[in-house]
Amino acid sequence: MNRHVLAVTAVIACIATAQAQTQYRPAGGEKNLELMVAPLGGSPITLAGIKYRSFGSATSAMRLSVFLGFQNKNTVLQDEDGPAMLSELTKKESTITIALQPGIEKHLTGTDRLSPYFGGYLDLSFSSKNKKTETQLPNNKVGYDETKGGDLGFGLNAVAGFDYYFAQSLYLGTELGFGVAATMPMANKTESLGLNADGNETTTSGDSKQDNVNSIQLGPNVVGQLRLGWLF
Repeated sequence: MNRHVLAVTAVIACIATAQAQTQYRPAGGEKNLELMVAPLGGSPITLAGIKYRSFGSATSAMRLSVFLGFQNKNTVLQDEDGPAMLSELTKKESTITIALQPGIEKHLTGTDRLSPYFGGYLDLSFSSKNKKTETQLPNNKVGYDETKGGDLGFGLNAVAGFDYYFAQSLYLGTELGFGVAATMPMANKTESLGLNADGNETTTSGDSKQDNVNSIQLGPNVVGQLRLGWLF
């Protein structure tokens, strides 16, 4: 009987020792990728860019978020009508967005699974926008009005958050912050194709500030999704 008790005690001790030796939090040298998860939202998994972290030690990490987006939309404004000498007219809109967020994190003492941290990051962004609207000209000809523009963004944010490792190398986390962000529009380039007083096609171009918006924001910001990440 005593032998059985000793054997069971030894097995329990081995299991407890193995669990104690399991490394959940980063020890230094790990790399990290993560995506956003909204379990209660309409889109449970959202990829709003790619976030990468490199742990130089158990308490410090470099972070970089990258986003590259492209959107193209074509809208038919008028159907072709031969007898009425009407051409098909469309509106074409495209947007390119590039954003970089380099930063640093300082991880604090927590538990084997909980890793609280604070840090900061820069928010750098560029967007390019192009809108071309076709217009009906006499004699079934087509003209257009085109605008090319964009804006630059700059921000600085202080953040605090935590990672909870529910399994080895896998964690869920959340983050909040406080910062300043500014958006500066670039000059719009306009071009139009139409008819002059003599009825001949003519192209005019220039610069425009119409609909340009400069903005500065200061205040708290909260990431509404959970962050799902893994170490490798």
